[in-house]
Amino acid sequence: MDSIPDLGIDVPEISQVAFVVEDIEDGMDRFGGVLGVGPWQIYHFEPPTLHDTTFRGEEHDYSMTLALADVGGTMIELIEPLEGESLYTEHLEEHGEGLHHVACFAFDDPESVVEAFEDAGMPVVQSGVYDETPYWYFDTEDEMNGVVFETASNVDALGEPDEQYP
Repeated sequence: MDSIPDLGIDVPEISQVAFVVEDIEDGMDRFGGVLGVGPWQIYHFEPPTLHDTTFRGEEHDYSMTLALADVGGTMIELIEPLEGESLYTEHLEEHGEGLHHVACFAFDDPESVVEAFEDAGMPVVQSGVYDETPYWYFDTEDEMNGVVFETASNVDALGEPDEQYP
């Protein structure tokens, strides 16, 4: 086994645990029924609000619907891919529904975290900007047992949801 690189960063918290689902409403119903999760804040990540998107190092358009809920101070996110190839469509094709990524949104300097991951050989594999909130996913599946790591900046700028469920 190759040695795991030491990035020299401390993750102050796991802000989010995210799952890819085939149908957002079905996912919300299942998580709500089994774990009592809800209410859900639903966001439609699509152009023009979603912009400057990349996938595997290339400019690339994709869209998705997100459902967010809080469980004990941790954000649970469900993601239904809509248009365009993305990490989410790959996950569904290769693994089906399930755990996709964990995220930390509490870094003082997210851009330096992006640099640390890239310098350690775990490049950005998907990114974009939703309104004024940039986000980055890193190639950590080999190092983190199939789980992707995400960070973002300016998460507090995320506007009002498009919908709430139920």
